[in-house]
Amino acid sequence: MTTQDQRFQQGQEVRARFGGGTVGAGSVPAARDIAPDLNRILGEALFGSIWTRPALKTEHREMSTLSVLTVLQRQTQLRRHLGNALNLGLTPEQIVEVLIHMVWYGGAPATLTSLGLATEVFAERGINFTPQPVYDPTEDLEAVYQRGVARRIELMGPGATGGGSQPVTNAEREFGRLTGEYYWGSVWTRPGLDLQSRSICTLSALTVLGREGPLRSHIRGALNIGLTREQVIEVFIHTTFYGGIPFTRAAMDIANEIFRSG
Repeated sequence: MTTQDQRFQQGQEVRARFGGGTVGAGSVPAARDIAPDLNRILGEALFGSIWTRPALKTEHREMSTLSVLTVLQRQTQLRRHLGNALNLGLTPEQIVEVLIHMVWYGGAPATLTSLGLATEVFAERGINFTPQPVYDPTEDLEAVYQRGVARRIELMGPGATGGGSQPVTNAEREFGRLTGEYYWGSVWTRPGLDLQSRSICTLSALTVLGREGPLRSHIRGALNIGLTREQVIEVFIHTTFYGGIPFTRAAMDIANEIFRSG
């Protein structure tokens, strides 16, 4: 049984890793003065108890955090965690890929704003990141679509469909084709993040947005590609202080239904 002081010390060690060896003042330094008890609680519970749990790699915890802060547009904290991510060993390519992946969950404006912040953080660090485009606008769209179908099946399993009920309108069928081409075929297949990393980022975003329907299918997908039940729950636990405990509990309830039925 750890004491509060032990947890706080563990949290300080985590925060020192965030800061590249030193404990920083946090994303909102003034908050420490006006709410010192909260600062202590976060030091013990968030940094000392959650960030140190072994079920997820630290890199995956940071990817989860970036995902949540992007879709919720918590720009002050996102700026801080973009720097933390670099200190924890994430590459600029990985960071950018996390933000690109979030375009389908938080929308283009949120992703574009987050990419702007990343550009500023990279520049402040003296990082000259020159991305190598991988999207080929001359590629046959049928090939892109079929690549998306294959990736969806890889994640969701052989019985995977496009999700939801069968479409009634041509507009929805056309939308399904569009998402097959761009969501699955153009983004989920990009290099820079492996499939488990993309799954963790997706679970994180869907949890804090309260998207229970898609969350169900992505929990099944995470299990299908080798994440354990403990790891899935750990993703939800990690989001607690970034999105709120009601969303964490709701996600756990959905996961437990799936675990019991499987």
